[in-house]
Amino acid sequence: MEIDWEKVEKLVKPSTSFDFLVKSIKTTLTYNFVRENYNLSMRELQEYTQKLLGSDPRQRYNAYLENINSVFRKLEKLDVTDVVDLISLTENKYKFAEFYKKSNISLEGLVRVYKYFFNWFLPSKGYLRELVEKENDDQIEYTTILRKYGIRFTLDILDRGRTRVMRKKIAVDSGIPEDFILELVNKADFTRMPYIKGKSINHYFSIGYNNLEKLSKANLGQLESEMRDYLKKKGIKLSSSFIELDSGIEIAKILCKLIVD
Repeated sequence: MEIDWEKVEKLVKPSTSFDFLVKSIKTTLTYNFVRENYNLSMRELQEYTQKLLGSDPRQRYNAYLENINSVFRKLEKLDVTDVVDLISLTENKYKFAEFYKKSNISLEGLVRVYKYFFNWFLPSKGYLRELVEKENDDQIEYTTILRKYGIRFTLDILDRGRTRVMRKKIAVDSGIPEDFILELVNKADFTRMPYIKGKSINHYFSIGYNNLEKLSKANLGQLESEMRDYLKKKGIKLSSSFIELDSGIEIAKILCKLIVD
C-alpha cells in the first residue's frame, strides 16, 4: 500500500510537518542523557506509558494509552528493539514508507507514536532565556554568556550540568555563580514534564518547589493553598487549565532522577 503523505502531514499537526517532527526527535536523541535514560525497549515503553498516562488523576487518557501501547506491542513483535532503533528504521520519508508497508500497523498508529515521543515522552527542547526572570538583568546576561559556551537550550544544560562536577566546570569556565547554574539546571529538569513552560516553572520555584524531588513529595492540598496565595498576590486566578498541580505531582514521581547534587 502506497503511503498517503497528504494524510500524514494532517496527522502530525500541530507540528509543522513530518520532517520537522522527525528532525526534532532525532535531535533530542543526540543528547547523552536522553540516550542513557530514554532509549527504552518496546516492553519498557509500555510500562512507562502505563505509569505516565495511567496516573492522570482525571483518567483522561485511557483510550489514548491503549492505542499507544497497542502499537508498542506490535513493534515488539516486529523485533524493534528500542526507541533509537525505531527512529533509525523510520527516520526519513522513504524509510517510514517502507516500514509502514511491512508493519501492518495503521498510519494513524505510527504517527501517534511519533507525536507521543515529541509531546509526552522525550524531554522538550526550549530556550534557557524562557526560564529566567525577565526583569532580572543579571540572569538574562548569564544566559547570553552560556550561549558562548554552547549552552543555549534546556537540553544543553541538562546534558552538561547534571552533576556537581559538571556544574562546577561551567561556573569556572563562564564566571557564572554555581548556585544560579544549579537553579537553571533544576528549572530545565522541570521541562521534562509534558506541556509545562517557563512561566509555570517559575511559579513553582517562587513558592519553594525548586526541584522535581520536592514536587514529587508535595501534599496536594498544601501545594494548592500555597500556589493560590502566591498567584493571588500576583493578580492571577489559579485554575486547572492554568496549571495542573495534581498531575504535576504524579508526573514528578514517575520521571527518572537526573540531577545529582
